[in-house]
Amino acid sequence: MRPSSPSVAAKYRDAAFLLPLAGLFLLMPPFIDLFAVHETLFGIPLIVAYVFGLWTAMILVAFWFSHRLSDPEHHAPSPPDTSSPGR
Repeated sequence: MRPSSPSVAAKYRDAAFLLPLAGLFLLMPPFIDLFAVHETLFGIPLIVAYVFGLWTAMILVAFWFSHRLSDPEHHAPSPPDTSSPGR
């Protein structure tokens, strides 16, 4: 028997749990060293632009997750079918 798929809310909750781990992974030396060069982006050192860009992106994604997880209508269970006669 095939297990039922997780609810949409559970998927968002799992993804929200992984967001800080992904941010930590992207700030680890193998990735951050890619941006530790003497280049600038509009006069801003590339590593500074990367760190603040990643920080901003994580805040925006967390904001999006918070709205998805707190929307009661989006994840409300469907009402029982009362149109059919029965018990």
